[in-house]
This record gives sequence, C-alpha cells and structure tokens, in this order.
Amino acid sequence: MKKFLALALSLALALTLAACASTPAADSTQSTPAPSTAAPAGNEPAPSEPIPGEPVTIEMWHNLSEANGMIAALDTLIAEFELENPDIRVEHLFLEWQALRSAVVTGASTGMLPDILRGDIAFVPQFQSLDVLVEMSAFPDYAETADKLLSAPNSTAKMGDKFYGISSGTNTKILFYNKELLSAAGVSVPTTLDELWDASAMLSGGGKFGLVLGWTGIWVVGDYIWSNGGDILAPDYSTAQGYINGPIAVETIEKLAELSQAGIIAMPSTDPGAMGDSDGLAAGIYAMTVDGPWRESMSAAVGLDMGAVPLPRGTAGSATALGGENFMMFKTSSDARQEAAWKFIKFMSGKEAQIEMAKASVMPVNKEALTDPEALEAMPLLPIFAEALQTARSRPVHPKWSEMEDVIAAKVAEAVLGQKSVQQALDEAANEIDRLLA
Repeated sequence: MKKFLALALSLALALTLAACASTPAADSTQSTPAPSTAAPAGNEPAPSEPIPGEPVTIEMWHNLSEANGMIAALDTLIAEFELENPDIRVEHLFLEWQALRSAVVTGASTGMLPDILRGDIAFVPQFQSLDVLVEMSAFPDYAETADKLLSAPNSTAKMGDKFYGISSGTNTKILFYNKELLSAAGVSVPTTLDELWDASAMLSGGGKFGLVLGWTGIWVVGDYIWSNGGDILAPDYSTAQGYINGPIAVETIEKLAELSQAGIIAMPSTDPGAMGDSDGLAAGIYAMTVDGPWRESMSAAVGLDMGAVPLPRGTAGSATALGGENFMMFKTSSDARQEAAWKFIKFMSGKEAQIEMAKASVMPVNKEALTDPEALEAMPLLPIFAEALQTARSRPVHPKWSEMEDVIAAKVAEAVLGQKSVQQALDEAANEIDRLLA
C-alpha cells in the first residue's frame, strides 16, 4: 500500500512538472500538458532486477474504472493470480483515457513506464512509433495464447508482421432503445438507418430527443459513414482526400447535422448545456442510443428497460466501430519483470479471468469465455454484440490516428453547429489529416 501511495504521489509530482515542460512531438496537438508517468516507489525508477529472495513486483496502468465493479473484479483476479504465483506481486493504477495516453508519451522520454499497460487499441501504433513497446509476438507461446482469442480484436495489436500487444477485451456498439417510450409512441424498432431517423423524429419534441450521440469523432459518426459505404482514409492510409470529405461522408454528416439542428438527435458534446447521455437516458429525455456493452448494466442499475438490436443497416449494411483494449509491455522493464508481466497477461487472457471481467461488463475476447453460460448470464446481450463484431470496422491503425480523430471531431462539430457547411468542414479535415499523414 505504501508503495502504491508513493506511485500516486510521484505521478502527481510528475504531472505538475510536465506542465512546465514541452510536450513531445508525437503528442504535440494536445491542449493539456502531458502527465509524466510515476516511478514505482519514491521518485526513482524501479530497480532493473528484483531483490534476491523477494517477489517480483510488476505494475499495470489502465483505465478500468469503479463503474460496474471493474476495479473490484481486477482486484479479485490479482489476488487469485498472486495466490497461484507467490513470487509475483501486481500493483495497478487507474488513469483516465487522456492521462493514460499522455503519461506514456512523456514516459517514452523519461524512461518511467509501467510493466504492463491495458489501454485502448488505438494506442498500439502511436506507442510503437515511439519505440517503447516490447514485440510480444517474440514470446515463444504468444501464438498459442493469441489463438485462444478472437482474431479481429487481436489484429489491432499488429504492426507489419509483428504484434506489439495482445487483446485484453473487445467491444463494439449496438442500438439500445427505451421499450416503454417506443411502445407509448407506437414506434417499431428500426431495422434501417432511414427507419432510425424516422423513429427518432417520432420520439422527439417537448424537450425530448429520439436519439443521443455522445461525440462527433469517428468512434460515433464512423458507424454511419461505414454503414453507407464510405470510409475515412484511403486503404493504404496515403490520403484522406475523397474519403472523409467524399460524397458518402458528406451526405452522412449532412443528415446528422440536419437532424441535430431539428432537435431530433441530441449531441451533448456540441452543447455544454445539454444533459449527458446517461443522465438523459435515465430521465427519459433520450429514447435511443448506440453504445457498447457497458450500457446494459448502466441501464439496469437505474431501472431502465432497454431493448437492443444491431445497428440498423445503411445502404451498405451495418458496421460499427471496433473498440476494446490491448495489453502492452515496455522495453524499460527488466527481463525478470517482463517474464512476470507476460505470465500475468496470459492469466488475464484465460477463460476464467475473462468470465470474471464479463461480470463487470467487459466483453470477453477469449473464445471460450464468449459463449460460456456464466458470461452469458452476466451479459445477456453478448450474442447481439458478437453478431455486431462480425461486421465491425477497425479505425485506422496509424501512429497519429488519435490526432486525426480529434481533427474530425472538431470539424464535424463545426458542421453540426452550422458554423461551416459540411463540405467545407470536411475538406478542412481532409487537408489537416493529409498533413499528419505526410
């Protein structure tokens, strides 16, 4: 516990120092200072080798939160792992998404990094470009371990012909709808995007909205672009021209902007005075949303009777963004800590650990866990999510993708707010993205 408190204090100190330092070029577009990572104890990096006769202590950073019992599930699994492996101790630290990313970027310069990171699949290309990640496919039993996991989510850890991570959990999104509100309005569950827009209109009015979209980034709006046959970048990532600003993307965003301006779709990220998606759904202000596995338990917790179906199909089918997290390891760890970290990662990738995390609304990536009765009892919507995974789309695997998505989110927001035409906003997005690609 003392060591954990020292870790947190060191992180706070490093965060303050980082505010006075320049941000590394790899994260130069961030408006907030990048926090430095913390040393495992005091203000000094961990020793390169464990003390003889003492357990090897490894550290994991993650953005699992208290929500849905995620931290409690992790603590339970760590205790079980340590009981089976008395020569290893596991300490963990929560950082929210942005802080997690920025901490690793700064740690690439300071050398202060954890042994394990459980982070967004989008982190792999960025961190690999910083030359800090361990090539995990070099472990002799990597292929055997990965073969037990869903291949599509695990492919997000691949750069070239090497893997710099391994999938820890996966997700995509489906349509959640308030059964009571749809029934009262005589609205059928939509099966196409056109029906979704019509249903949203019928459920709107009097301060209520048919659909809430939580953000303007590709994680959200990409679903509708892909489902209509569009894309974000060229397949070889050479350009955004003709893709994010192509006819399909423009037409799709024009539709979302039209519905938002008509008070049919709520976009809280563009309206600081709007109710957040979770609060609005709980209050009956929003009738539908497109969200991930966590929405199931969040709805149940506030007594919402929500139905769920795959995203209604567009002109090219139904395609939602592939999400999830990967385990990553860092070159700064000693051989002994890397060995212990890989052992823990394999444990967390196993069927039983994945089932335990499913009870906290973390969708399993382990194939056996995905169909296990205990996991299905904990997450009854798993079959619907599994169906959606079949057509889910991965966001571009590129070191600067996070910066690109920030650009798109800002430009789509300008279009939705009517500050610029959709074509102008997306032309500007394509130009900025091409500069990042150059």
